[in-house]
Amino acid sequence: MNDQRKTKKQLLEELERERDRSTSLQEVSNKVAAAHDTDEILDLIVNESVRLLGAFTAQIRLLEGDFLVPGATTKAGADYDAEMSEHLPALVVGGNPFVPAQVMETKKPVVTEDHQQWAFLPKTREILRKYGIHGRVVVPLVANDRSIGVLIVHDKRIRNFTEDEVSLLQAFADQASL
Repeated sequence: MNDQRKTKKQLLEELERERDRSTSLQEVSNKVAAAHDTDEILDLIVNESVRLLGAFTAQIRLLEGDFLVPGATTKAGADYDAEMSEHLPALVVGGNPFVPAQVMETKKPVVTEDHQQWAFLPKTREILRKYGIHGRVVVPLVANDRSIGVLIVHDKRIRNFTEDEVSLLQAFADQASL
């Protein structure tokens, strides 16, 4: 009986999460359709990404020429993003080993369970440790079959983002690409 209640409780929690995600996607879609301000749309997307996934911070980097430059970030991660952007102000796209550049090239999301273990630049590892960042997912922003940027979500937990979470972020990235 206790197992059945637990299962029912879990099902209700999952249903609530799905309803929340659906409502959020609808809200973002409506705002994208009505908005004329790109910054407002990008801010909404990074904030909703963090809220729905229970993550620490999110940012969007946009393609300018051959570089990925900071576009939008959450307030919670502003200091982290500022320090990381100072360290890596613009990521070169094309032949670059950094995950955001690879995601741009392949147009496929990449999940890193513990970014501190993956980062190969000492300064990057130092910044990640300073802010306690571990889990990361990078999702491409694609318009007309062309990569135009990435949505990056960071978490303070060692975390393997689920397929459902990555799909949700891809839906947000698709909205940002409009």
